[in-house]
Amino acid sequence: MMIKAELPEYIRTMVRGDHAANDAVEARLDADGWDGLPRFLAAVFFLAVDRRFGQTAGRSEVIAFVGDLRAGLAGGGPEINAEAAETLIMSIIDPSVDYSINQEMIGRIQAATVQKILTEEDLTDDELDALLAEAVSLASQA
Repeated sequence: MMIKAELPEYIRTMVRGDHAANDAVEARLDADGWDGLPRFLAAVFFLAVDRRFGQTAGRSEVIAFVGDLRAGLAGGGPEINAEAAETLIMSIIDPSVDYSINQEMIGRIQAATVQKILTEEDLTDDELDALLAEAVSLASQA
């Protein structure tokens, strides 16, 4: 599957807090279609969670992170279900974790988590480009 160039740009502008550029990319995607976003966002989410938590983080670390995430969204971000967010993040750390979460909530959790992790990590442009390129590669695999 080919990942549109606008998708990594959308995530980049979101992470950098460049609202004008983000609005412009969003308008192009609204016109051309958001095809591939779920796969690409899932790949970026996987990479971001892996960078932040590795494979050994415990549930308490994830609970604290989700608490901070939800507090940061209060009064301006999408509503995130805490239990769903904790479970979805834990499913990356421990692939044996099962979940049943609706697709809309998964997207909200993934987008908010990616933005928080990658913004807090304060990546250089080259590091962010490399991470987004890796996500494109992952999402492009059959």
